[in-house]
Amino acid sequence: MKHTIQAHIAPKEIYPSTLRLGGSNPEGDQISFTNYYMELNGKPYFAICGEFHYSRYPEADWETELRQMKMSGINVIATYIFWNHHEEIEGEFNWSGNRDLRKFVELCHDNGLYVILRVGPFCHGEVRNGGLPDWLFGREFDVRSNDEGYLSYVRRLFAEIGREADGLMYKDGGPVIGIQLENEFNAAAALWEQTAKQGDEYLSGGIGGAEGSEHMRLLKEYAVDSGLIAPIYTSTGWGEAPFLEDEVLPLYGGYAYTPWSISDPNQVQKPTPEYVFVNFHDDQAPGGEFNPPYSRTKYPFACCEMGGGMQTWYLSRFQVEPESVLAMTLMKLAGGCNFIGYYMFHGGTNPVGRTGYLNESTTPKLTYDFQAPIGEFGQIRESNGLLRPLHYFLRRFADRLAPMATLLPEGAEAVTPEDAHTLRYAVRTDGKSGFLFVNNYQDHVEMDGHEGVVFEVKLGEEMISFPQRSSLTVKPKASFLLPFNFALDGLNLKYATAQPVTAVESAEAVTYFFAMPEGVDGEFQLDAQDGILSVATDAGTIEGSGSSYNMLIPHQVSSMIVIKRDGAREARIYAMSAKEAATLWELEENGQSRIVLSEVPLVQTPDGIEFLSSGQNAFTFREYAGGAVAEAQWSTLQADASISGRTEGWFRSYEVQGPQKEIALTTRRLHDHKLALQLPEEVLQGTGEVLLSIDYTGNVGYAFAGGQLFHDHFYNGLPWEIGLSRFRDVLRRGEIILETTPRRTGSITLAADAAMAVEKVFEGEATAVFHSVTATPVYRIALKR
Repeated sequence: MKHTIQAHIAPKEIYPSTLRLGGSNPEGDQISFTNYYMELNGKPYFAICGEFHYSRYPEADWETELRQMKMSGINVIATYIFWNHHEEIEGEFNWSGNRDLRKFVELCHDNGLYVILRVGPFCHGEVRNGGLPDWLFGREFDVRSNDEGYLSYVRRLFAEIGREADGLMYKDGGPVIGIQLENEFNAAAALWEQTAKQGDEYLSGGIGGAEGSEHMRLLKEYAVDSGLIAPIYTSTGWGEAPFLEDEVLPLYGGYAYTPWSISDPNQVQKPTPEYVFVNFHDDQAPGGEFNPPYSRTKYPFACCEMGGGMQTWYLSRFQVEPESVLAMTLMKLAGGCNFIGYYMFHGGTNPVGRTGYLNESTTPKLTYDFQAPIGEFGQIRESNGLLRPLHYFLRRFADRLAPMATLLPEGAEAVTPEDAHTLRYAVRTDGKSGFLFVNNYQDHVEMDGHEGVVFEVKLGEEMISFPQRSSLTVKPKASFLLPFNFALDGLNLKYATAQPVTAVESAEAVTYFFAMPEGVDGEFQLDAQDGILSVATDAGTIEGSGSSYNMLIPHQVSSMIVIKRDGAREARIYAMSAKEAATLWELEENGQSRIVLSEVPLVQTPDGIEFLSSGQNAFTFREYAGGAVAEAQWSTLQADASISGRTEGWFRSYEVQGPQKEIALTTRRLHDHKLALQLPEEVLQGTGEVLLSIDYTGNVGYAFAGGQLFHDHFYNGLPWEIGLSRFRDVLRRGEIILETTPRRTGSITLAADAAMAVEKVFEGEATAVFHSVTATPVYRIALKR
């Protein structure tokens, strides 16, 4: 079936933003804004923000996790500063250990990551009282108001943050480029957890109108007075939030899973509008919740809370589909977003306070895994492998995508979230070249597949129709982008049914890496060009000769296309299967990109690379050897590990071997719903981590040691995982007790003959049983050149 879109337009009008934001650092780097995107040194810069909460993670592991985020394509770390994590007792601030904000920001700087500090005072983040300390309530003033009593405490908090972050601002050569003021003002209220249960009772969620704008103005003034001076000030824009015109950049987001919409009488979530294409820079387009009080062309559309996953809530026990995260990003990009931000990108664990648990009552007491692309214990999730190639694309080709306008096909405005039949697509283009976005994912809807799809992109007198030699099938849950008239080192790639990822350059050749969507053959059409001497490929077929070629690569394999030219360096296209694309990692060495293909996650270190291998003490990886790669080969930094390598075509393949560790785990069943685990104290010796995987059926899972709760889990059908490295003190207490409460399927009624109190009678099935527990070592093997 043909799908046509008119894409012949004048280039989008882009001009310096009226935002009074921006600034420079001592090295002379300059941050600025147009009305459409952020700039670094006058060129489009694509901020890829990932939320990671330092106070929810062990200080000793911060650097490894920041490196994992950077390898995932993140270039900006966003983090909340939870007030009650630092001043739980009035007047007693704690900035040490896992709450050492300064050390965390310095590590971001050391690893080449920018930082956005979300300073509150209200943060939400599923933290008790939204981060406001218990002692702040019950005063003469209302919280989150313009009352001087409240504001005096805010000034004191900001002054403390300013002292901790002194010298770390961008203007001082530090990494802090942004300050977020408040959070969800007028959209979420400050629940006082001391009296409320499951969100039944709320206090002020903000003030509207001129008072709300004045509140934001005061917060910015206090931040500046405290030394929190950054090129960017932001605030969340949804929920009719007040904003400071031309002083603060409003940020948006979207979630596939909305547990706040679930209640006892309403157990079914409706599909969200997040997966229906919309032009965020079009004042005439329906925007749903995006209904700003300013012209949409005035500011860049930017995001801070795209759902990298979602935390399970007591009444909402979903499994986050990895495809939902990728599709969310593609939808924002297609709509004209040039500044993306994930909440969360890295999961964590709530600390236990001096006054009790610091969680919001709707969520688990301790775990804040969020089913994020990087889990609570550093696990690399499937969504990470889907996002990483897209992030690399945004880093490499930001200057191409960022200026392009959004265009929707005729009838797109009529598509609803419940529509499972219409193929959803859009383009971003400058009228001559661009990218076609395709989305066939919708939360809480089973989408149709589409076979024999042909796209027609009209560019004035030029019509680009593709594919021409293959049959394009768009599977349910699929989302991807395809280029047209894509500049390829002096050549014109008329179209490709594969997604560009990155490029590696040398004096002799430039290699473009493309990812084929699952089930889609890679068809590459080279426009008529002079100077092409030959085109060859490892797999697939080629049609054409002289100056026009069509290369078709089967989606099940990966293949190199080599284009030899007269008087120009060699151009190569490496078309990857979807499976292989999820194993691609881009390193940077001496200012040049290096490509490693590995199923085992890795991070880059000052000495080389380090693999974080879950359960595999022996594994293989490949490094692309066709670019500017140092001749020196990899060797191990560990006496008890070995490595051997050989050349295989375009790649250098390596086999890595480390010592195997056997874990002595003893399980004793006390009841179906209760287990006792015994692990030796030295279980962590010789490994970076030991990950427990607990298969059970129940309602809530609890892990105790010495009578103290150290981890928990809301059952959702997925294994409950616990990393032991941060619980060394737990292991010294002896046995670990796992317990679960019953998962009930049925109905609850009130007993009619209850004499003294309300008595609930349950009818149905109640299940609370542990099926199995396994312990898997996570090996850390470091390599150097």
